[in-house]
Amino acid sequence: MGPVWVRPEVEIRDAARAVFEEHRRRIGEELPDAEVEHVGATAVPGAWTKGDVDLLVRVDPERFGAAVVSLQRLYAVHQPGNWTPTLASFNAVGTSDLPVGVQLVVAGSADDALFGPFRDALIANPALLAEYNALKRSHDGEAYQTYTAVKGAFVEGVRGQLATAGAQAAEPGRACHTGSQ
Repeated sequence: MGPVWVRPEVEIRDAARAVFEEHRRRIGEELPDAEVEHVGATAVPGAWTKGDVDLLVRVDPERFGAAVVSLQRLYAVHQPGNWTPTLASFNAVGTSDLPVGVQLVVAGSADDALFGPFRDALIANPALLAEYNALKRSHDGEAYQTYTAVKGAFVEGVRGQLATAGAQAAEPGRACHTGSQ
């Protein structure tokens, strides 16, 4: 693959939302019981993006195999080496105004926890989003493999922090406060 170029999501926000809605509808027709979420940088206001729209499709464990078959009718298999018993990836290029990535996961699985919490952390923490954007901009124009390796390491670091924070919040006797006291 060639170099990766990034830009502010606001430049493609309307198109990204339209593409998400289009693919959510298509997936919903094939998998009416699935939950479909917009994840990835185009789902995060103020993020920098390479310009693709990422969807997370969540299904119950007993529906995963059939869901894989259904999504193969709609999309091309993507990164089969990364597939697990609870994760399958697909993509669509040229079917919408923007490239589309689809991550199918078993709801409640470890793979399910890879996408939404990271998106939510970026939305909730402006400093984290600024750090992520700076990292992406510093690798703008680099080879796809380099860009994804650096970005992946950042994402894994954040996921580790989220897991640690979640474990600490769940410890007996540890108070969890929100809002003012």
